[in-house]
Amino acid sequence: MTTAPPRRIAVLDGERRLDVALPATGTLAEALGAVGVALDDPGLTLLVGDRRAEAGTPVADLEDGALVTVVDRAAEPADPRRAARERRVAGRGGIAPAWWALLALGAVAAVLDLVAPGLLSARWTPPAAVLLAVAAVVTAVLAARRTEDLPAALRVATPVALAAAAAVTVVPDGWTGTDVLGAVTAAATVAVLGLAGVALAEPGPWRASFAAVAAVAAGVAALWGLTLLLAWPAQAAAALTAGAVPVALRALPAALLQVDEGYFMDYGRYLRNRWSVRGAVPADPGPVDGDEVRAHVVAASAARVTATVVLAAVGALALPAAVPPHPAGALVVGGTVALVLCYLVGLLLLARTENVPGLRWVVRGSAAVAAVVGLRAVAATTGPDSATLVAGLLALVGVASAVVAVPLGRGARSLGLSRTGDVLQGMATVLALPAALLAAGGLELVRTAVSG
Repeated sequence: MTTAPPRRIAVLDGERRLDVALPATGTLAEALGAVGVALDDPGLTLLVGDRRAEAGTPVADLEDGALVTVVDRAAEPADPRRAARERRVAGRGGIAPAWWALLALGAVAAVLDLVAPGLLSARWTPPAAVLLAVAAVVTAVLAARRTEDLPAALRVATPVALAAAAAVTVVPDGWTGTDVLGAVTAAATVAVLGLAGVALAEPGPWRASFAAVAAVAAGVAALWGLTLLLAWPAQAAAALTAGAVPVALRALPAALLQVDEGYFMDYGRYLRNRWSVRGAVPADPGPVDGDEVRAHVVAASAARVTATVVLAAVGALALPAAVPPHPAGALVVGGTVALVLCYLVGLLLLARTENVPGLRWVVRGSAAVAAVVGLRAVAATTGPDSATLVAGLLALVGVASAVVAVPLGRGARSLGLSRTGDVLQGMATVLALPAALLAAGGLELVRTAVSG
């Protein structure tokens, strides 16, 4: 009488892996119980390979080298994102509260300097600015080096807030053009801090995020610096900044995700006629590396999210200063109305294309600031009857929202309305900068500059 050889199998039981040799006699439940795998729970299921097996399956029916998996049907599936989040939260410890405190310190310092310029005496202003600047540099270095211990928004917002607070604190009060100079200094400081983050961070999403912050801050510094050189008022610089926000947001996807033309097709093989006499045929970039492409897309996505948040914040901060309570001149009034409408329509319709829910509400929040600023200007213009007018406008908005909410809640879609929204968004984006020039009194400023 010959004895069947034992079956060598691998058993996966939760986080345990057992490589065992089971005798060919008996059932699978008896053999697993002998090695410490109990099958008493009725919620357990056995899988041999990718097929379900009964506990009474003879061991002799198993193939040598089979994989037996014990599955608990009541167990929750593992979520890798949740596990990573728990590891990050566990690793933060007492660091995150300190960063939140520094962020609050920078925000409060900047607001106090703008609201109460003479709060600090001339003796204490330089030390306060130096401390804020040192804190900004230290947090920028830590944000660029540490990867898993802080929330993404906190790592970028804290050094930016501290740098802006240091910049507006160091600008002396009472100078001509102090507001414009403070904005230039703050934006330039944030840009330099962003460049430091680019130099310190490893290649990837964080370097792209710091680069986006540096680019937006450098653009704001250049715009306000130009208005400072031309001796234009802060209202003109704020209007131009607000008008540039819809244009920049619309151009972000194409500007951040750059792909070599050679990736689209083999031009050297399929191109028969060149599009110009001196046009160079795009070279073949070689084989496509999936990991490299994925890293490029992740970095571009991180830069787009960061730039969108920064631009929305810049627009929300610039709009109140861009729309004066009592604009003078028909062109300035028309430009101010057009600027508010273009900003509001452009950002509201732009939010439709955002695939990140949180980012969508950031853009809508910036558009809500435009609505509030517009209502404030209307109330200041109409005088005593402003309450009735504002109430009527809000009632119209409420009725329109109620009418639209019913079909949207039922899943209604309209290609015609979607294309109409695209057209309106494009028109609002194109007209935002010309409207900003009119709102800033650009014609009168240019006439004054030319006439000397």
